[in-house]
Amino acid sequence: MEAWNILGDVVLLLAAAAMVGMLFERLGASSIIGCMVAGMLVGPGVFGWISSEPEKIEHIAEIGVALLLFTIGLEISRSKLRTFGGRGLGAGILQVAGTLFAGALITKLFGLSWSSSLAVGAIITLSSTAAVARVLTERSEIDSQHGRLSLAVLIVQDVALVPLLLMVTFLGDASDFNEVMGEVGQAAGKIVVYTVVLFAAGILLIPRLFKSSAATGNRDLPVVLAVVTCLLATWISWRLGLSPALGAFVAGLVLADSAFARQIRSDVATLKAVFLTLFFASIGMLADLPWLLEGWHLPLVLSVSLGIIVFKAFIATVVIRFTGGTLPVAVAVGACLAQMGEFSFVIGAVARGNGLLDTFTFQVLTSSSLITLMLVPLLVGRARWIVKFIDRLQHGDGAISRGDIGVDLSGHTIVIGAGPAGRSVLRDLVEHGVDTVVIEANPATVQLVGRLGMHAVLGNASRPEILKEAGIKHARVVVITVPDPDAATMVVEQIRSSAPDCRVIVRCRYNIHAPRLEAAGADLVIQEEDKVGEAIGSLVIQELELEDD
Repeated sequence: MEAWNILGDVVLLLAAAAMVGMLFERLGASSIIGCMVAGMLVGPGVFGWISSEPEKIEHIAEIGVALLLFTIGLEISRSKLRTFGGRGLGAGILQVAGTLFAGALITKLFGLSWSSSLAVGAIITLSSTAAVARVLTERSEIDSQHGRLSLAVLIVQDVALVPLLLMVTFLGDASDFNEVMGEVGQAAGKIVVYTVVLFAAGILLIPRLFKSSAATGNRDLPVVLAVVTCLLATWISWRLGLSPALGAFVAGLVLADSAFARQIRSDVATLKAVFLTLFFASIGMLADLPWLLEGWHLPLVLSVSLGIIVFKAFIATVVIRFTGGTLPVAVAVGACLAQMGEFSFVIGAVARGNGLLDTFTFQVLTSSSLITLMLVPLLVGRARWIVKFIDRLQHGDGAISRGDIGVDLSGHTIVIGAGPAGRSVLRDLVEHGVDTVVIEANPATVQLVGRLGMHAVLGNASRPEILKEAGIKHARVVVITVPDPDAATMVVEQIRSSAPDCRVIVRCRYNIHAPRLEAAGADLVIQEEDKVGEAIGSLVIQELELEDD
């Protein structure tokens, strides 16, 4: 019977989250805030319609976090990982250590013991991987400089969860120091072995399984196999005493370079959305609104929340600058990491159980964590604006251009991809005075295009919000120069959904992909093999004519 009661509570929570989330979207706010508010309302803090313990529902909802980290891992190829791996690892370690000890030092000034202060520092240290990654993904900024660095630091924080928990346990029950260090070393060894084994399986076994499932012709089997791969990696990570989210992320990294990565992301997208909605709603259920509204608790919690945001943003900014990041990127990363994460509740519960925190301090910290989590869409959503604003202050108006650039344009041309082919197109358009907007995923290229005086949007053109920012509804022609046929097909389909009357010209590297691009809605497909053949033929004729002369 308990299982059916939990199912009923899950359905009620999802329905409330969907309705309140839609309301917040209509009001121009993030649906994440709406989901948390829905959890507060139907949870034990207000109406009490949910009879199940919040922790039970949260355990189910963590599947969404695993699927989110899994799909993010799928988007990070090994070449991308190497690009930011070393700097991201160093920044993550410095951020965790700096926030932990600086937070403990500041807390000690308020009269707490060193043990309690270190526990508070550990609670403050962690940010929300799920919330930040969700907003970055929605805004197509997961592949930006500040997005990659933020994600790298967040993954290091997930790894640090185990030693932080062991530290808080040690501080509370006065365990032997050597015993605690032994447990930390054992956890580190498990992470290394787990990662090596998972990568070996990803190279030798998993691709063969996906290939066999695809060969059966059954469309459902690859979907099931993708979910099994993610959840199995998550479960094994949990059984080893590691962060489940870390296991899911590593599983995604393993498959990132496989031919099935894009299809897997598409297959699990719906499941991810459902469970993430449930996750954010379950976080909202933890709020104790009667306590928060009692006496002077609310002003105190708001003050503490603001202090934590400023403190964490400052530490992260200093760390990114110290590790070689530019000031705009450092401030943007600081905005992304300024909140307290969902694992702060776990460390807080352990600290409270060990007598390191009294009930009042625990309530202040958990309430502050919820408020900072609700501000994630605002803080992360302004990160790109921060980059643009500071870059303009430093370099003038030739900085990254994004935002409302397409609002005042009409009848313009959009060029997607600013590689060698895209730049050739841009040169011709500029020479003829054609109003042009460039969509490009490489931040350095976007900045270069902006300094040349052209409008540029940083992001993935298959995202409707990116096309909207480029003014797709008022564009006359779209030129797609990306070489990847799968990516080009997705972009064409999204353009046809957003602007059915716009002319679409697409580059096609191999003739075999032309029918697919035409079926997706391309008006004109430029087939490279034909054009190269024509160019070579013309050169041969010219050479022969020269010889005859």
